[in-house]
Amino acid sequence: MDRNHNLRILGISFFLILTFAFIELVGGFLTNSLALLSDAGHMLTDSVSLLIALIAQFLVIKASGKNMTYGLYRLEVLAALANGVFLIGLVAYIAYEAVQRFFSPEKVLGPQMLAIATVGLIINLLVGYMLYKKSSENINVRAAFLHVVTDTLGSVSAIMAGLAITFWNLHIADPILSIAVCLLILPSAYSVIKTSIGVLLEFVPSSIDAEEIEKDIRKVDGVIDVHDLHVWSITPGSVVFTAHVVVEDVLACNSILRKIEDVVKAHGIEHSTIQIEREGYSCPPTCPLINSPAHRGHSHAH
Repeated sequence: MDRNHNLRILGISFFLILTFAFIELVGGFLTNSLALLSDAGHMLTDSVSLLIALIAQFLVIKASGKNMTYGLYRLEVLAALANGVFLIGLVAYIAYEAVQRFFSPEKVLGPQMLAIATVGLIINLLVGYMLYKKSSENINVRAAFLHVVTDTLGSVSAIMAGLAITFWNLHIADPILSIAVCLLILPSAYSVIKTSIGVLLEFVPSSIDAEEIEKDIRKVDGVIDVHDLHVWSITPGSVVFTAHVVVEDVLACNSILRKIEDVVKAHGIEHSTIQIEREGYSCPPTCPLINSPAHRGHSHAH
């Protein structure tokens, strides 16, 4: 994952979105277009989300020191969560404005509105394309990309509303299209929030089957038992694995360890920490898991 490249993309995207947001804001007042003003508001809020993502990415890259052994990668997740919640708020605002427009539609300058909305669509498509290429490997960029998607849908909505108003005088098209945009945005916003919370609560990543990994480790020659197995993510795409493995012959631990690491890598996990134990080893009395209700019944003596 090239975080420096992600930083450049976020910086360029922030500049383009913020600049055109002000252009669209002025255009909305000049044409008396609520659709353009709404889209300008979307772009301004999206520029804020891009700024959050930009700052988080910068801090992640610059983080160093012995007190941050994992860096500040979780900032990416926190920024994504904040943007996801912000996205839900934005959807609520769009829906509210759409309902208001059902009751009080206003006349706008259709041709001018179309021209400005079309330029906005081009800007959004350009920024969206840049972010999309990196959205699958970085949840922070993904959240920023989803914000731009809302802008793109908003621009399309403004264009369609402009066409309907210019050629058919259908002012009701604006709130109808706004509601449609809300319904398209919600699943993506939910996905970002769900993924972010899963990482922060250290759930097993959805792409990993911890039980299958344990079964495969038990099949390795020389392995007697596996316990205290944990799988979690520092950030999406960066999965961590730890486990205690009981072996028959400690002298053969190096070869067994290599085989176990190969098993873990076969499941898509590159970073693993495995503690080898010999039969008869037991946890010290201070082990917090011995009396833990969540782990009661789990064997700590071998």
